[in-house]
Amino acid sequence: MRSGHLCVAIAIVLSVPQVSHAAIIAVSTFDTSLDGWTSNTPSQISWSKTGGNPGGFILFEDVTNAWTVVDAPTAFLGDYSALKVGSISFDHKIIAETGIQSLSPYEIDLSGPGGSATWTGATPKGVTGWVTENVPLVQSDWTINSGTWSGLLADVTQLQIPIELVTNDTIPGDTDHEGIDNVMLSSAPEPASLALLGIGMLGLRGLAVRRRRPIGITREGSLAHASSFDPANS
Repeated sequence: MRSGHLCVAIAIVLSVPQVSHAAIIAVSTFDTSLDGWTSNTPSQISWSKTGGNPGGFILFEDVTNAWTVVDAPTAFLGDYSALKVGSISFDHKIIAETGIQSLSPYEIDLSGPGGSATWTGATPKGVTGWVTENVPLVQSDWTINSGTWSGLLADVTQLQIPIELVTNDTIPGDTDHEGIDNVMLSSAPEPASLALLGIGMLGLRGLAVRRRRPIGITREGSLAHASSFDPANS
């Protein structure tokens, strides 16, 4: 590889510093507290220090007929449009249920001055272990309820996750315990950046291979002298 090609390859690699890892914008593991998360029915949620995935988690205990969601703190809010390829992930668990009448799908709701949108996932299959949902911030995966997708992402002022997915009957003694853990807002590298990194790495690899290549054999069958190697023919 010529020196000019080497410089281009190095420049490409150095121009993509963010590709090695996804950037975590905000995360709540709930290992020590509710971490600023609130609810529309505060009497129905509490922090449990054990039983999470792992450690602590938000525990929901149904004591009213109100449908319960949890709201993210300010660390999860703001300008999502700068996240490039972003995602929201969380763990949910139906812990103990009796008298199940129906189950609602996993869900995330975003809203702000520029609009609102809902992501709807699969419906849980009853009492199971922890289930992880990873939701890309891609318009095609969401239902726009109002405004525009770009307008919403410019200023997200509310992120809600329904913690109560079970509707059970009203027989005294029926239980409804569910949990949420490990909520994360992250930004992944752009595919274009990954492609540029690949091109740069291939260029560097090609240079290394050429430098390891032994001195060739001349057409006459004798060893070629090092001074006869012409870079223009490489």
